[in-house]
Amino acid sequence: MSMNPKLYPAGWARISERIRFGRARGRCEWCGAAHGRQHPQTDSMVVLTTAHLGTPFPDGRPGDKTDKHDVRAENLAALCQWCHLNYDRADHIAAATIAREGRRLLIEPMFPGLVALVPMKGRAS
Repeated sequence: MSMNPKLYPAGWARISERIRFGRARGRCEWCGAAHGRQHPQTDSMVVLTTAHLGTPFPDGRPGDKTDKHDVRAENLAALCQWCHLNYDRADHIAAATIAREGRRLLIEPMFPGLVALVPMKGRAS
C-alpha cells in the first residue's frame, strides 16, 4: 500500500527517519530485522517503515492508528515491512472487502453475473 503524503504532517520524513534510524538504530523494533539486509523470515530485502500504533493518550483517550498526525514517540514504531503488514493485516483485509463490494455494487446492476466471471486483483479465480 502506498503512502499518501497529504495525510502526513509536515516534517514526516524527518520524524520517520528519527524513529527508524535514531531510536531503532536501523532495526525492526519487533523482530530485530536489519534495514537493507535479508529478512530472516521472508528472505526479502528489509525496508524499515514507521508504523502508527494507535497508542492511547496519557489522559485515557483512545489512540487512532489512522491518525497520521499523531506523531508521539510512543505511538510510532520502526517496523520491517513484514511486521508492519502483519500489524495492519485486518485493516488491509477490511479495505479490500469494501473495495470488492463497491465494484460489485457498481458492475452487477449493469452486467448481471459479470463479477462472478471476471477475476479481480487479490481474489482467487
